Amino acid sequence: MALEIREETIAEVRVLGLTGRLDTDTAADLELAAQDLIDAGARDFIVDLAGVGYVSSAGLRVLLMIGKSIDGKGSLRLCGLNATVRQVFDVAGFTQLFVIGADRNAVLAKAKAKPAVTAAAAAAESGRDNALALAAAKLLAAEKSAFAGARVEAALAAAASRLLALA
Repeated sequence: MALEIREETIAEVRVLGLTGRLDTDTAADLELAAQDLIDAGARDFIVDLAGVGYVSSAGLRVLLMIGKSIDGKGSLRLCGLNATVRQVFDVAGFTQLFVIGADRNAVLAKAKAKPAVTAAAAAAESGRDNALALAAAKLLAAEKSAFAGARVEAALAAAASRLLALA
């Protein structure tokens, strides 16, 4: 199945509305479209995934590539993730890398409220998450080896961060 990419501009933000599957066969289409826009000077993007029913690791890679291409020069925000696509983002840890909203209006409102997370900021946050995971493990009297997997550390750090935010 082909990936349909509709492009529009809203307040100097390039919106890429996708329909179809974002997988190994179609990821290159999005990559080429985004790279052409970046080469033409576009810096702020919203990728609307409301019409996407499936995202593979190739699709995730392209979104990460777009984010890295504009890191420090612009923003990348996502919207319209259905439950299946959201689960892929959650499992891969991509939910923490991007500003994600329910729809275009929500993402545009977030853009006005706070800057998008850049790849550099996400990497710094990941380092803090790992440190927080180790600290939480010590507080829980757990041995460091019990939390050797990076995914477990990140999951523990995320849970601890959420708990601390509630306090």
